[in-house]
Amino acid sequence: MATHRSSAATNQSLGAEVTSILCPICLKPNLRRARFCQHCGHDVVLNNDQPSDHRRYVITRIIKRGGQGAVYEGIDQNGNIYAIKEMLDRFTDPKERAEAVERFNAEAELLQQLRHPRIPRVYSHFTDEGRHYLTMDFIRGEDLEQIVEREGRIDEQRVLRWADELCDVLGYLHGKGLIYRDMKPSNVMIEPSGDVKLIDFGIAKLFKPTERGTQIGTPGYAPPEQYQGLATPQSDIYALAATLHHLLTGRDPTQEMPFSFPPVRSLVSTISERTSAALEKALQKVPADRYATMDEFRAALIPRAQLQPQPVQVRVAPPASAKAPVPARPAAPVPPPQPVAPPAQSVPAASPVPPQPVVLPVQPAQPVTRTRQSSGQVVVSLILLALIGLTLLSVYVIAVRPRWAEPLIAPILNTTEQSSLQRGELITIEYDLEVTVPVDADQQAVRASFLEAYHEQIRREYGETALINPNVPIGYVVPPEVIDQRDGQITYRARLTGRVWVHEP
Repeated sequence: MATHRSSAATNQSLGAEVTSILCPICLKPNLRRARFCQHCGHDVVLNNDQPSDHRRYVITRIIKRGGQGAVYEGIDQNGNIYAIKEMLDRFTDPKERAEAVERFNAEAELLQQLRHPRIPRVYSHFTDEGRHYLTMDFIRGEDLEQIVEREGRIDEQRVLRWADELCDVLGYLHGKGLIYRDMKPSNVMIEPSGDVKLIDFGIAKLFKPTERGTQIGTPGYAPPEQYQGLATPQSDIYALAATLHHLLTGRDPTQEMPFSFPPVRSLVSTISERTSAALEKALQKVPADRYATMDEFRAALIPRAQLQPQPVQVRVAPPASAKAPVPARPAAPVPPPQPVAPPAQSVPAASPVPPQPVVLPVQPAQPVTRTRQSSGQVVVSLILLALIGLTLLSVYVIAVRPRWAEPLIAPILNTTEQSSLQRGELITIEYDLEVTVPVDADQQAVRASFLEAYHEQIRREYGETALINPNVPIGYVVPPEVIDQRDGQITYRARLTGRVWVHEP
């Protein structure tokens, strides 16, 4: 199910605009200040019957209702916005009811233990008047199923950027011993910023190789072994590949023969051979014939250079005044004029590819008598013009040092830094940070201040050569919360995470 939430300061302003709330029983509207429903008389405040924490919630609108569950938008007593998920009790069999409650509680407890920027955070988990609820991050956006239904097949580069983030979060789950088991387009939310959120952990479970279960996932996306009650990390690899196949081709596997995935390149000729081959291997029916780990699949599917041809090196300056916020993300380098690209070559997944030197095209000479002498003169002229072009480009690059040329000239100007980069290790780094901004600063300014603080902490701890992976945006693990306010300034605390190349001394 979709889950939604915006950030803290925005929540308060939106919560203040709410004028009516819904009764959790009859779902009819009531005044914002109501304590009991004016229609049915029930208590409209949630987590008030058997409270699990200090938060109290009211429902403001219905997002989605299905046969077994519902998702609402709601606010707490401070005006913060949450997604409120309810398990609808429509069971007649006491055993089925008990199993459903157990699964619902297990999902809540599981999510409360996870901390990853691509996974919604759960805040409360409670029973109220016999109904079961959990509250989580309110994610604005739409899911991949909605996007592919509206747009049809999706551009390869766009899909690969989503795939990079999905491989990252699924790899995180596997590192925790968890199998997601239900990867499909409708379980992936895309925020307005473009960031990915993986939702609905209802059938995720600990990996026990010999244990069989009853949850098969979603037909069309689930691999053959899940129909036998077995699931391994390779099962998630298959389901992710099936999802990517759907996005790249527009071919819905739920409408096709089971386990039928023609090579994507045979359906869309513009798809790269690398992407087509990686998906074909990941979609093998026998788990042992697929990639062994999500990292292997990620490396085969997504070369670093394909996602970010010109990696951004973070140069952290001393913290600027909060009144002059920096952009929320590092600005993308402005590419130089692009010549006709040479044939692509296979490169290691983590090795950035420097841009090729720009050679200005030479105007063809006027037709002349085809003698050996004139042909030789033309060849000499072409060589001289090419050398002049390269010389001018080299002078420009060395003198001006444009950002796009840094990877190319680093070996010349700083051989120590380049050799350090080659020995770098890509790791996930989390920091608990505090920032102080003017009391009227908006959320963009707050985020910019946290990003600047994160960059500064990376520089202090790992030095100037540390590189933040631009393909995995820095995100909040714990969103900003106010810890102090005085003299027109407000201090926030948050936990941020990012993927960083750090280098051995």
